Amino acid sequence: MAGVAGADKIAALQQQKLLKGESELAFRPQANLTNAEGVQLLANLLANVPVTKAAEGSETAALTNVKAGAWFAPAFLTVTNHGIALPADIEPSQGMTREAFTQYLIETVEKKGNLPMINLIPKDIADESKMTPGYQGAIQRALAWGIADLDSSGNFRPQDQVTRSEAAVMVYNALEFLKTQDHPKAE
Repeated sequence: MAGVAGADKIAALQQQKLLKGESELAFRPQANLTNAEGVQLLANLLANVPVTKAAEGSETAALTNVKAGAWFAPAFLTVTNHGIALPADIEPSQGMTREAFTQYLIETVEKKGNLPMINLIPKDIADESKMTPGYQGAIQRALAWGIADLDSSGNFRPQDQVTRSEAAVMVYNALEFLKTQDHPKAE
């Protein structure tokens, strides 16, 4: 994966079996991440986080475009059973935006790390007006925690499609962030 930003982080996630792809061609780092692939990545992160009895069930029925038997259906079930709020009309084959992936990743990090609520000083984001208001808090936490960063112009590019390599780097950074936290794990 020569020339791919974050290639070392992608390789580390592949070794941990959190990412699929044996080669640059198989992983397609510059390709856009689909909703199904993004949710699968989040489900992989949640694999060892217990689900409360109240959350167990078949929430994929509420997701109108997630059909039982599809390769990604178990991932959607895992993520929704952990309380990650996905839109009812999420289209698995469509690309995931940077802001949506960041929102779902931060929710996943907070579940996995059983993190407390925090107050932070918001970073100035040049294209903040393009953000969905409900995603702003997660984006600010991702920036504060070093999970995501802004481009050289101070933009987050919230409406852009997240690439597979960008998502992988954010997941790696999230795992590194969780290693620094000393909070009790979710039970």
